[in-house]
Amino acid sequence: MNTAAVEHPVRARLGSWPYEPDVAHLVLLDHHMVPDASDVARWIVEARATGARALRTGALFAASTPAFHEAGFEMIDRLRLLELDPSGAPSARDGAPNRLRRLRPSMLDEASRVDRRAFGAPWANDAAALGDIMSATPHHRSRCVQLDGRMVAFAISGRAGPWGYIQRLAVDPSAQRVGLGRALVDDAVRWMRRRHVARVLVNTASDNVAALSLYRSYGFDDRPDDLTILERALRS
Repeated sequence: MNTAAVEHPVRARLGSWPYEPDVAHLVLLDHHMVPDASDVARWIVEARATGARALRTGALFAASTPAFHEAGFEMIDRLRLLELDPSGAPSARDGAPNRLRRLRPSMLDEASRVDRRAFGAPWANDAAALGDIMSATPHHRSRCVQLDGRMVAFAISGRAGPWGYIQRLAVDPSAQRVGLGRALVDDAVRWMRRRHVARVLVNTASDNVAALSLYRSYGFDDRPDDLTILERALRS
């Protein structure tokens, strides 16, 4: 399924869920706008036209979900949302930034393999999805870590106006608990601070204990508004 822009009052992108070509993936492009019943009905029609067996949303704020629930969508995952004031971020560990290298678009296939080992099905991103993440904000910074010639970790971050986002961070299980995730977070936050970002947001699965511990130890605070991912079957 080719990714395409869906044009109506609430802008969205309809594509395929990574590694599941028969699941349509709907991403709202403006999280400040709230879909109504006609928006959701239109997206269902467009997803059915692709032959998808199900329509799955990206992460949604609570205000965006009522019209989806009314149309029969059910929650399949809940994400914790955390926030940081970058002006109070801690100092980097000595030498950690020296491990980081630019993550180039030509490296996304390798990054997707790290992502799949880190997250597994159905939450892993393929190369196309990682490319979409890179282009989701007006400005982005992407860094990776290579050990013995093999990529073992990466982060994609973005900024839009006064807001910064850690959009994806993945560490291969073979290289976890040695400070690579923290080094990538620190690099992203320092980049945002240099560009006068006021607040940094990140989300992660509510049961991802390691990621939550990392972000909280860095200074991120839990926000009261969780995010949810919803899904509805399209075939009877």
